Amino acid sequence: MTKAIDITQAIRPKSDQLNADDLLTGPRTIRIRDVKNTGGEQPVSVYFYGDDGKPWKPAKSALRVLAAVWGPNAAKWIGLHCTIYNDETVTWAGVAVGGIRVSHMEGLSKSRTLMLTKTRGKKVGVTIEPLNLKTETRADKIRARLFEVAEGQEMSVADAWAKLSDDDKADLGDDLLTQLQQVEQAAQEHRENDPNAAADDLNEALGGDD
Repeated sequence: MTKAIDITQAIRPKSDQLNADDLLTGPRTIRIRDVKNTGGEQPVSVYFYGDDGKPWKPAKSALRVLAAVWGPNAAKWIGLHCTIYNDETVTWAGVAVGGIRVSHMEGLSKSRTLMLTKTRGKKVGVTIEPLNLKTETRADKIRARLFEVAEGQEMSVADAWAKLSDDDKADLGDDLLTQLQQVEQAAQEHRENDPNAAADDLNEALGGDD
């Protein structure tokens, strides 16, 4: 049998940022470690664990997705996970060149369709799927449940957090509470601004598929 030879490292494009070509071998789930406003045409740099010093600089459409689910304060994205991929249909100057897009995000318990501006006066629906992470520890399981609370309407994040023991709060960290509250606010704005969101929530509660 011929020995496998992995050439992934050899074909990586040389750059100071993550490129769509870096994802030709498949999607990648990342955990954000820092976000900086660096200015220029791509003003936001998203650093993630294992980035090799090459941040992801999301295009406006990807930034809108992140803000729509996690809220506009990017400092609160740190520690959260999402899956990014190379969308080969992305064009520049009429030519398909590929671009980095988001497919899955932590903080969702069900699919969410966002209406994003594609061209002037035209919007398209982009569906983001929930990112199911391993929940091995008690803290992991509580964290996952709290994000479900933040997305739903059964209970407020503040009430759910108040029910936790001091030990659980210490394990989760105070930063998580502010992250959850921002996700909660973003979910509320989505329901208020998307005419289909309320109907979808009701349909799910009733167990309907239509």
